[in-house]
Amino acid sequence: MKNNTKWSALIISMFVTIIIIIIAIYLLEKIVPFAQDIKGVENGNISYYRANTALNEALLSMSGGNPSLEPSGNTLSNGSGMIYSVTANGITLPQLGKGNSEYDPNWSILAPGKPVQLLLKNNTPIDWSLSYFIFRVPNLGVPQVLSWGTTPIINWTLSASGESLQASGSQIRASAINSTNISLNTTPGMTLAGINSTFGSFYTTKCVSPIVCTLKLSLINPLLLTTGEVVPYIEYQAIFDEPIPLQTAVIETQGYAWGFRKNITHFIQQMTTNEALDFTVFQ
Repeated sequence: MKNNTKWSALIISMFVTIIIIIIAIYLLEKIVPFAQDIKGVENGNISYYRANTALNEALLSMSGGNPSLEPSGNTLSNGSGMIYSVTANGITLPQLGKGNSEYDPNWSILAPGKPVQLLLKNNTPIDWSLSYFIFRVPNLGVPQVLSWGTTPIINWTLSASGESLQASGSQIRASAINSTNISLNTTPGMTLAGINSTFGSFYTTKCVSPIVCTLKLSLINPLLLTTGEVVPYIEYQAIFDEPIPLQTAVIETQGYAWGFRKNITHFIQQMTTNEALDFTVFQ
């Protein structure tokens, strides 16, 4: 009788233990994935905040001076899951894929009332015989041509310290849009004092360190197509033989946390031009 009771108790204990194990396994199957999801959310948040921290560090490193003079490719990896890079200079304007045209990100825009102004560093002089601009009507699917081929479209001004050279009958004309590469090297101009000079000669003699010159390009006539329509802007690219400050600096950051990565790209406009007052504003 006692043996039967012992075996019955043992069987009941084993049965209860098996039931408890089954319930525990079931609960673990429900709880563990949920816990993993919570950990994944936590690591995702950590990577995001690390990427933002790297962005703030990049901005802080640029705040000590003129951002347009930042060295290109300034990078940091501080061993805590954060990396950033700053690109503020380049030989191609805009950078590939970083243009502000709505039709093609490899091009930037020149619009009425919104001139382009470039800061020309003089650490290493630019060889203007090797540097050039390209202008075109935005690609709308069908080739577009500006009307009035001899009409001046783009005016240029090269400014030094207290002196400037203005286009004197040498504005870029409609026929040059959608055409060949445009070099300003031998383009004639006139100073405010009425002295004739070429663009390249003025740059070589007046834009000598520590003087920093600026080049401004402005639209001076409506962008009328041969079809009779008016386009809002034209697109441009520029190629230089030496790096110059980009109009828009690019900060790219990455934050890491246990297999999670967050990328952030931040654009900083380094210079804007006030057309009415004709001066440069450093931001």
